[in-house]
Amino acid sequence: MEEVRPRIRVAGILIEDNKILLIQHHKNDKKYWLIPGGGNDWGETTKEALIREYKEETNMDIEVDEFLFFSETISPDKKRHVLNLFYKIHRNNKNDSIIKLGEEAVLIDLKFVTKEELETMIIYPNIKENLLKLMNNEKIRTDLGSLWND
Repeated sequence: MEEVRPRIRVAGILIEDNKILLIQHHKNDKKYWLIPGGGNDWGETTKEALIREYKEETNMDIEVDEFLFFSETISPDKKRHVLNLFYKIHRNNKNDSIIKLGEEAVLIDLKFVTKEELETMIIYPNIKENLLKLMNNEKIRTDLGSLWND
């Protein structure tokens, strides 16, 4: 029997000028927003994966500052299980860094949003509460448990 393991997804939280960077995906007739990032490849540290994925999705060179929190997403049918690791990041050179949406077909938008905009958006996984607290410099939960979005 084939052993199935959870997928590890790393994501970088970039907050600048009281706005947070989000990326929009379109999959299975659904549109939703995420923190930019992606899968961790075998033999790659989570920080290396985050730097690579951020470059692929946003064209930005980043530095990983610190681990912030994690969540899991487990589908009700148990066919998908993702560990989501969220890190605080910053751009290497804000003035020289051109933000540009990556070329993957599922990517449809990339933008900085305000707290007010964030409150009305569909975020996968639903980590909105932690993101709003981070934007307000408040204490966050580090283990958010399982957060499957339908």
